[in-house]
Amino acid sequence: MSVTSAEALTEFLQDRVGDHLRSVIYYDESGGDVLYVRDDVVDEYTDDDIEQVVRDVRLEAVEKPHQESLYEHGPLNATIRCFGEAVEMHFPHDETSGTAVALDGEVFAMHNTFIGQCMAAMAD
Repeated sequence: MSVTSAEALTEFLQDRVGDHLRSVIYYDESGGDVLYVRDDVVDEYTDDDIEQVVRDVRLEAVEKPHQESLYEHGPLNATIRCFGEAVEMHFPHDETSGTAVALDGEVFAMHNTFIGQCMAAMAD
């Protein structure tokens, strides 16, 4: 995964979810780059906060081979974390690079996703 593919993902998400896209961060061995951040989100995070997020997803990427060895499911393509206010998606390419995306939490409900349906089923 290159920064070019992360930029393509950013464009896709802007077209698909519009204003519900919160942020996109690409990282590799040289550091992290914020490719997109929504205006109201930019004030919520300091540069240190962003560095911590990059550190967190990088640590997760380091675990990619280990995760793949635990399950007979093929390569680990993405992880998703659903919070009350946001959904975090991480697309690790290898042990040193990947893309982290944040979306508004209601995106799952709006797009009628399977995860959103599962969450709704548990709420009933």
